[in-house]
Amino acid sequence: MTESASNIDKEPIGWLQDVTLARTGESVRVVFDWRDGSKVFVRQADPGDADNPARVPIYEGDELVVMEAISHLSHQLSPEVGDTTGYLFASRVVPVRRQDGRVFARTLRHGEADNGDRVHVRPGDDLQLEAGSIVVELEEIDAFEHQDKTGYVPLTPVLWTWLRFTKDAGAVKGRYLLAAARRLDAANTLFEEVGKLKILLDDEKLAGPAIRRTVFTLVSTVELAVVALGRVLDMVMQASALLGVVVEVPATVHAKRPAVVEIRNAYEHIEDRALGQVRKKPHADALTIFEQKDLLAKDQITYSTHSLNLQTEVPVLIQEARDFLKLVAHDV
Repeated sequence: MTESASNIDKEPIGWLQDVTLARTGESVRVVFDWRDGSKVFVRQADPGDADNPARVPIYEGDELVVMEAISHLSHQLSPEVGDTTGYLFASRVVPVRRQDGRVFARTLRHGEADNGDRVHVRPGDDLQLEAGSIVVELEEIDAFEHQDKTGYVPLTPVLWTWLRFTKDAGAVKGRYLLAAARRLDAANTLFEEVGKLKILLDDEKLAGPAIRRTVFTLVSTVELAVVALGRVLDMVMQASALLGVVVEVPATVHAKRPAVVEIRNAYEHIEDRALGQVRKKPHADALTIFEQKDLLAKDQITYSTHSLNLQTEVPVLIQEARDFLKLVAHDV
């Protein structure tokens, strides 16, 4: 808006470029927004503004008003202001329009281009989010959990937060998904620990006792990891029948599940295998579960005719199971 007529022939007594926010003590660049008589409204510069926006002229008697800049909307479980225990995640909000003392905003969709503009609110304005303007997306929650992390990010917190916004929270489907996600997260944590133990074994300075402790810890961790992974793959395979969802089972899960199940069963019934048995009957392959040569030399579990490579196959199975459970969760 142009300057009011009363200031057209006046000379500014100064030019404003930056202000210090009282709440944070941060110095920010500001741009002119609106003048109402002697009140001069300025807003914080957004990334979409010019690199060097024009300074704001200030006239004698002017009252400076710095508008509130809002960039995100937080989703909370607790109604108490300041109670962060119920904080779920934050959604990016952008301006829609300004009308009669009201500022309308909406959440940005996941993957939508973001120019950095914020919602700027004058004192006394009502910030309004119309019906349909707040959209919560599973991928948005997943991206929030990822933040600056690399590699695998636990799925259980993602699904738990997502389920707060669906009819499945506390229902059969929700319980099923969270149970499967917990096993998946546990499997990944255990396989990551196996990787650390393998690196430790490469230390040529390790003496016999340390080598033995590390090897036995590695083997027992592998056993637990495969048991957890096997349960996840079972739940993936059974999801359609038990939950009535129509989500295609990933190809690698289909292909490797038989091997994982056989290895998992051998680990879970290790007392039977120790006796040279399978299902209480003598079996020529029973004792092969105790052979660790391939595990130590090739990062591969071998049992009878079945194998599972920890470097090339396990990461794919974990990622495919994670993607599958997200698709099932999205089918609400």
